[in-house]
Amino acid sequence: MKYKNSFFEIEIKEDGTYMHLYPAIADGKKLELKEVKGFLEKQGLYDFSLSTLKEAVESIGQDKLCVKISDSCMEPFNEQMYVRVEKSGRIAYARFYPPSIGKKHMTKEDIYSDLKREKIVYGIVDRAIEIFLQVRQYCLDIPIAKAKMPVPATDAAITYNFNTKPLAKPKLLEDGSVDFHDLNLFCPVKHGELLATLTPHTLGEPGINIYGKPIPQNKPVISVLKYGKNISVSDDKCKIYSQVDGNVFLLDDTVFVSDVFKVPADVDASTGDIEYDGNIEITGMVRTGFSVRAKGDILVNGGVEGATLVAGGNIVIKRGVQGMNRGELRAGKDICALFFESSNVFAKGDVISGSILNSNVVAEGKIVASGRKGFIVGGEVSCDKFIEATSIGNKMEKNTIVKVGVKAELVQEMKEIISSVAEINEEMEELLPLVLDFKEKRQNNVKLPSDKLKHLVEIQQKYLLLNQKKEAATKRLTIIKEVLNNATLGYIKVPGAVYQGTTLIISKYIYTVKGKQSHVIYKVVDGEIHPSGY
Repeated sequence: MKYKNSFFEIEIKEDGTYMHLYPAIADGKKLELKEVKGFLEKQGLYDFSLSTLKEAVESIGQDKLCVKISDSCMEPFNEQMYVRVEKSGRIAYARFYPPSIGKKHMTKEDIYSDLKREKIVYGIVDRAIEIFLQVRQYCLDIPIAKAKMPVPATDAAITYNFNTKPLAKPKLLEDGSVDFHDLNLFCPVKHGELLATLTPHTLGEPGINIYGKPIPQNKPVISVLKYGKNISVSDDKCKIYSQVDGNVFLLDDTVFVSDVFKVPADVDASTGDIEYDGNIEITGMVRTGFSVRAKGDILVNGGVEGATLVAGGNIVIKRGVQGMNRGELRAGKDICALFFESSNVFAKGDVISGSILNSNVVAEGKIVASGRKGFIVGGEVSCDKFIEATSIGNKMEKNTIVKVGVKAELVQEMKEIISSVAEINEEMEELLPLVLDFKEKRQNNVKLPSDKLKHLVEIQQKYLLLNQKKEAATKRLTIIKEVLNNATLGYIKVPGAVYQGTTLIISKYIYTVKGKQSHVIYKVVDGEIHPSGY
């Protein structure tokens, strides 16, 4: 008999029950006491010597061993098959045990019958059964049924044939200065050019487990090509092409192509204010008092004075901004300029500049003042992520406030809500005596003149409305406080000097710079802002 794993065979004699133990062959596994004990108990034999059994199992060497395990005679039994199913229901293992000497072996029909009794009806491995019947292997897990695994669904994928984030960061030159001239804000496209390709999703196929039940496949991510005007789509809806020579950009997963609106000179009295659905490129300056508004990006090759620039995308100013504390810059993405002086700047993305002087700068991303100068002096700068500047403040101890992780719009909203709730409380306190008086009169069925009744009803309704506003405001205030308390802790990094007169705020923690500190990074450690070298 050819076999691999160590196994046992029961012989029942007149004076009791005996066990023949067969050693493992080659790399076969040894018997475990737990398995032998469990088998005997399943066959109804409990009156056996556990110590004798343990000693026999542990002493199996290279030769067959026979021991008497009980003075009782257990009931004879035919060849046994135990089935173990993985929790997933995707594979079943059969483990066979030889019959007691003199009893019957299982037939092919017996095996199939036992599987059916276990409700295993699918994926039965006929070849495994045939091999077992030819060469019986005991105390060995034999994969006897396997599920049909589902064919996984695949997600749709979109490949864009253009740079979806064309704003190039300013290049740091070898001399430490920053090149703000070579900024590729726009992505040019030609008529007929392929813009994007959609690889459609596939649904896959469900599988079947060994019990004949379906195994569902994963659900795919379904995508479609989204696009605006000046774009054509292929018949199969899987490719889009530009219909014009223009500029291509991606906004909220939608592809747009627009002609860039070019202003050949300055934006001033000769042009008036400018507003365009796409991108705007200005050759010259944007003069004081004028405005430029674009749903896409704004590129100014000159500088900006006290003007207003509003972009749905990026704003790039190749020179700088002398804001004169008038107007402002607002961008749905990043804002990049050679310098900001006396300017109001608000970006949903990052703010990148060579220097920031006496300005109010707010970014939802990061703020970087890089280059040989790369200073932040005066004013207040605030962002969500981190701030990096070559230096902050100056020797004159100019008052400079730098904030990280402070959501300015939420702080302002919180202040407004607190003020509003205070006003509501005052008004409700004035109305409360009248409301209580009216309530008492109604409970006592006091009849009131129609005009006074109407007046009191109006007061009661006003009181209820104020209370509703107060509840809504209080709920919103709770949400804002939670957001602020859980704000991500950023850092402030300064390779140069930070001067006295500078106030650093990270989340809700405040640090006042005393003296001069150099080559330092500020982070929150144990509830305090700590400077450290890097």
